[in-house]
Amino acid sequence: MSVRFRKVLLVLAILNLAVLQVVPGAAKTVLRVAVVAGDRIGDRGFTDSAREGLIRAAKDFDIQYKIFECKADASLYYDRTLAAAENFDLVFMDPGYFFDKELSEIAPKFPKVTFVYIDGTSDIPGVVSIDFKEHEGSFLAGALAGLMANNPKLKLGKPGKVVGFVGGADWPVIRNFLVGYEQGVKYVDASIKVESVFAGTHYDPAKGKEATLQAHKRGANIVFQAAGPSGLGVLEAARDAGFYAIGVDIDQCESQPGFIMASMLKRVDNAVYDTIKLAVEGKLAKGAVFPYGVREHGVGLCGCKHMENAVPKEVVEKLRDIEAKIARGEIVVNEYTPTSK
Repeated sequence: MSVRFRKVLLVLAILNLAVLQVVPGAAKTVLRVAVVAGDRIGDRGFTDSAREGLIRAAKDFDIQYKIFECKADASLYYDRTLAAAENFDLVFMDPGYFFDKELSEIAPKFPKVTFVYIDGTSDIPGVVSIDFKEHEGSFLAGALAGLMANNPKLKLGKPGKVVGFVGGADWPVIRNFLVGYEQGVKYVDASIKVESVFAGTHYDPAKGKEATLQAHKRGANIVFQAAGPSGLGVLEAARDAGFYAIGVDIDQCESQPGFIMASMLKRVDNAVYDTIKLAVEGKLAKGAVFPYGVREHGVGLCGCKHMENAVPKEVVEKLRDIEAKIARGEIVVNEYTPTSK
């Protein structure tokens, strides 16, 4: 073999090595993320909040994502969950308690897929849980209602000693809202009564409105709702009858401007973003449980721009103090148990 030919081979080998060094970067793995939503995009609730988290994550990380909408149709739960499991690496169940049966059947068949149970905890091995402390956020909603119900500065409705709560389906998670809300009301004024009514479903705004008007007829001048899409009927009732409502899950102030005093947020968007970030970084452990309470900025009150003058400054300051005490553990908010119903 000539010296010249050996030099040619050496040059080719160097070029080949350079190509091999570039290929791994070109073959970077893209995380495939799905959200299986009980409702649909535009629900002004969990689906929209999860979508915001996905969009934010897509700007910061190399991911592909899709939302599987079940549109409040339980007959779609299984097929949508299966399709997500077959084609994606990280699958959010939003909210998890809609899909308990489907998840228990499908998750064990896809050990390489990481399922994330939003809004609660799952005992299915390997499933990651996002556990919102809605009772803490509801305590703040109750404190707001209690501070404003009999306040002479109340601008809608008549000041009084009754506030309301409207739930959708009578589920433990919704009872947890009620327990925290009642405790918050009583914390600021033990003499105020809480009228609670359940619509019986999360998917009928007309029934949500009917339940709200029942509470209002019993004297409630501020009503907090935890009723999913049925809650839109709660907000409509507040507008029609002329009193204040407190929204839930996302900022609902634009739903009925001027009639929503505040919204109790569950930051599904933050939870989705945080979980994707951990997965991209290779730090997401299967079976992990992530609490999202006041301390973790997972729940809290959101004021409304239309209501800047409706809630007095001294009330806002009192709420900030209460929030800080919850975060520090000085106020311990009760959780629902079957015996507390």
